[in-house]
Amino acid sequence: MTTPPRLSSSTSPLEPFCPDCHAEIGHVHHEWCDVARCLATGLQRHGHDLETCRCPRDKWSGWWPGEAECIEFGWLYGSGLPDLNRLMTTATWDPVAHRWSRPDHQTSADRDTTVEGEPR
Repeated sequence: MTTPPRLSSSTSPLEPFCPDCHAEIGHVHHEWCDVARCLATGLQRHGHDLETCRCPRDKWSGWWPGEAECIEFGWLYGSGLPDLNRLMTTATWDPVAHRWSRPDHQTSADRDTTVEGEPR
C-alpha cells in the first residue's frame, strides 16, 4: 500500500515489524497474519477465500492498515489516534491504488471507466 509521509509529530513512528506476523517493512505478511489486508477489498485477508480472490499479497508498511489514510483525511481522535471506524464506514477502498479514498473523491477504478466525463 502507498503511504504518505507522517503529517504530525504527534503520530507514532513507523513500526519496523508487523505486530502479528513480524514481517519487516516492505516484506509480505505471512498467510495467517490477522493484520494483512486483501488488496482487492481492503478487508482482513486472513480467512477470506483464496480460491476465488487472487489478490496480490499485502506488504507491511510500518503503519497499521488505514492509519495513513486517517492521518491524511484528518480523521483522528485527540492526540493523533486514527479513527479507523470512520474510515471503514465512510471511505471507499480503491483496488487499483490499494488504499482508502475519501467519499468525495473518485477512485482509480472510477476514473478508468469514465469517458469524456460520462460513466461507461
